[in-house]
Amino acid sequence: MNTPTKGSGTEGAFVNSYSRPGNHAHLPASQDPNRARRKVQLALAVLVNLILVLMEGWANLALWQQHPVFKDLVIFYTHQSNFLALIASALFVVTGTVALFRDGRIPRLLKVFRLMCTVQLYITFIVVLVGLGPMTALAGGNLFAMYGGPMFVMHLMGPIVSLFSFVFLEGTPRLHLSDAFLAIQYTWIYSIVMVILNAVGKVEGPYPFLQVDVNPWWVSLLYAVVMIPGGFLVAACGKWLNNGIACRIAGETADFHD
Repeated sequence: MNTPTKGSGTEGAFVNSYSRPGNHAHLPASQDPNRARRKVQLALAVLVNLILVLMEGWANLALWQQHPVFKDLVIFYTHQSNFLALIASALFVVTGTVALFRDGRIPRLLKVFRLMCTVQLYITFIVVLVGLGPMTALAGGNLFAMYGGPMFVMHLMGPIVSLFSFVFLEGTPRLHLSDAFLAIQYTWIYSIVMVILNAVGKVEGPYPFLQVDVNPWWVSLLYAVVMIPGGFLVAACGKWLNNGIACRIAGETADFHD
C-alpha cells in the first residue's frame, strides 16, 4: 500500500506550503491536476505586479520631483499608500518569480501586505471619486490635480490594476478574517496620528475631514463612524473576493466565506 510522503528539507517545505489545492493536498506537486493552471495564474500575477512596479515607480518619482520637501510628501495618505504598493508589488515580483521555478507559493505575510496595499489604494480611489473630486469640482478647482500627471496612476490606474491582480491572479494561500483585520491597521493608525497632529496644531489637514481643530465635532465623529467599520469592510471584501475567485482558480475548494 502506497502512503503519501511529506517532502523533506527546504524543497519539501516549499512545495507543500503552496500545493494545497483543496482535495489534492495529499498529492505531490508533479501529480497535482491544478499545478499547470496555478503556475499560469502566478506567472500572470508576476507580470501584472511588474506593470504595477513600473507604473508606481514612475508616479512616485514624478511626485518626489514635485514635492522636494519630505514632510509635504509623507503626510498624504495617497502618497504613503502608493509608495507601499510599489514595495509590495516589487516583493511579489521577486518572490513570485522564485515560486514559479520552485513550485512554491507567495508567503502569507506578503499576501496580507498586498491586501493592505490594495485596500489602501481603493480607499484613496473611493475618497477621490465620491469626496475630494466632487468637492474640487463644486469649488471650481482644477480636476486635473485629481487625475492628471502622477495622480492618474495614484488615484485611478494603480487601484484598478492592483485590485484586478489581487482578486483574479493572486491565489493560494487563502486568507482569513484576521488577515483582513491586520490589513486595515495601517489606515487606522494613520487616521489616529493625523487627527492628533491636527488637534495639537502640528499639521494642517492634509484632508478636510482630518482637521478636527476647525471642523464641527460631528464631522470628526462621522469620519470615525465611517472609517472604522468602513475600512474593515473594504478589507474583508477584498479577502472574500480573493478567496472566492483567485483561490478557486488556483484549485482551492474551501467555502467562499472562509
